[in-house]
Formats: sequence, structure tokens, C-alpha cells
Amino acid sequence: MIITTARKPSSKTRIFCKHLGRFTGWAYVTRGKSSLQDLADEPFLLVGEYKGNPGSFSFFIHGKCVLSIRANVSLDKDIMVGVEPVIQGNTPLALDISKITGLRTGEGSERAIRIENNIECTFKGKSYIKLTVLEVRGEESARSI
Repeated sequence: MIITTARKPSSKTRIFCKHLGRFTGWAYVTRGKSSLQDLADEPFLLVGEYKGNPGSFSFFIHGKCVLSIRANVSLDKDIMVGVEPVIQGNTPLALDISKITGLRTGEGSERAIRIENNIECTFKGKSYIKLTVLEVRGEESARSI
């Protein structure tokens, strides 16, 4: 999966995308003047902004948005690239994100993405990235993939 941003992201959004890429093992690609169609060959995550901060997360497959999450973001600390994280949680959102991203679900990894009412990326049990979920759209379309 690829992580990208709007055409002219703030430095906070670029830094966040780089951190998210390191945590998940996904490639961060600077979008520049590329259209969304240019990225449609493989699944990607488009990180949008709200008042200069990362605020929306839209998952695209075959050029179609299948899941969109609006959230407040906090980044607790820096982290290096490591093992692929696992999705923890049995909510519909957890299952949708696992299906869209290809990340496995379960326990037993030092990196985990815990999904309940909010989304928290943890490393060795300590919080790394927190998303306070404000709104989710497209869950039904994600389940049909």
C-alpha cells in the first residue's frame, strides 16, 4: 500500500505520513502534481488535512474510495521501520481496515494497530500514534471488496 497526501500538504502532514509509513512498512510517496488516477494501479491511502493537520484518511482500491475516516491525530514519538503491525480489535472498522490494507489480525506482534472506538498504533505496548475517530464512511463498500 502507498501513503500519499493532498497536492500541497503542510509540513505536519508530511511528517505524519512519513511516521505512519515507517510504522506500517508502507511507502510514502510525495504526490506533487500527480492525479489520483496516476496512483490507481495499486491500493493507496490519501491523508487529507484539516486546518493544517492530518485529519482525513481515505483508502482507495482500483481508484475508488472504499473507506474514509475523519480523525484528530496525535503523534507521541518517533519510531523506526520494523516488522509489519497486526490489527487488533473485532469491530467492523478493524475488519474493514484489515481487509483493505492486507494487514493480518491477531496478537503476538510488537507493533499493533488497536481499533475500537479510536485507532491507536502501539510499539511494544507503548502508544505511538493515536487517532480519535470522528466519522467513518464507506464501511459497507469496503466489506464487499
